[in-house]
Amino acid sequence: MKTNILSLSFRKVDCPKSPSYLVGELRIDGQPLGDRYVLDVRSLAQALQREGEYFIFTCGCGVPGCIGIVDGVQSRISGDQVTLAGSLPKGGAFSFVLSAAQARKAVADALLVEKDFLDDACRWEEGEFPVFGFTAYSYRGYISKARAN
Repeated sequence: MKTNILSLSFRKVDCPKSPSYLVGELRIDGQPLGDRYVLDVRSLAQALQREGEYFIFTCGCGVPGCIGIVDGVQSRISGDQVTLAGSLPKGGAFSFVLSAAQARKAVADALLVEKDFLDDACRWEEGEFPVFGFTAYSYRGYISKARAN
């Protein structure tokens, strides 16, 4: 079974009347996945750690159904392999087998690249944290866990 490579990067969006924020850009084997949707980075991180259904992709308002996403991405874990399977209204069905360790490291590394920006952002209110799905509290916890591994 082919193991795919997950990569995550962020694009900074400057807003004239509000704090800047980061937009997550997810790729599998170099190909964008869900690039027409908002990436909920925290849901992605959780899907790489525990089996279940996760709304990794959503609308900018935070309600997946708002843009026609009615089913989340299914995460199945077996040893060091995690399978993410789902479908998107504009993008079709997908199923990828990933190395859980590689995928978790890719998420942590992407957050660490933005560490200075995110540390500065931690002074903001929880609701204004600049990565969709993360709060200042959960970001700090994820970075701490990533550093320990």
